[in-house]
Amino acid sequence: MTGQQSAAVELGSGWFGSGLSPHAVSRLADCCASVRTFAAEDIILREGAATETFGIVLDGRVALRLLVPERGAVTVMTVEPGDVVGWSALVPPYRATSTAVAVESTRLLAFESAPLRKALQEDPALAATVYPRVLEAVARRLGATRHQLLDLYGRDQEAVVW
Repeated sequence: MTGQQSAAVELGSGWFGSGLSPHAVSRLADCCASVRTFAAEDIILREGAATETFGIVLDGRVALRLLVPERGAVTVMTVEPGDVVGWSALVPPYRATSTAVAVESTRLLAFESAPLRKALQEDPALAATVYPRVLEAVARRLGATRHQLLDLYGRDQEAVVW
């Protein structure tokens, strides 16, 4: 099996890749996709650093951590197989919005950001398929972050009036 065929098979294994058209799977598999392995506690992305890859978790779990003043690194969400890591590789300024740390041995289907961004720019059908899925992941992250922050700071106040 070639690297492209392997990437295409791995892509269909989770929610992000399921139901993609054959055209989208083929185009994504062409975008320098590779399987990368991380041991528990390996840092995959560092908050504020340039995001060079967009990844889909194949196996394992990834903690997304934010540096919170006076509290240190706080895990706001754990990403499970099928979900994405490094969505910021697709959105300017291409900087990680959190630190991603492997919770356990983890495999990612990783796409180099420059070729992937080029493919999305050149292929509107691919972009129309990929960006809504990325937005779904971002929306979940925002909700999880909101809940985590309410848990952290809600204890310090009796009630918040909006």
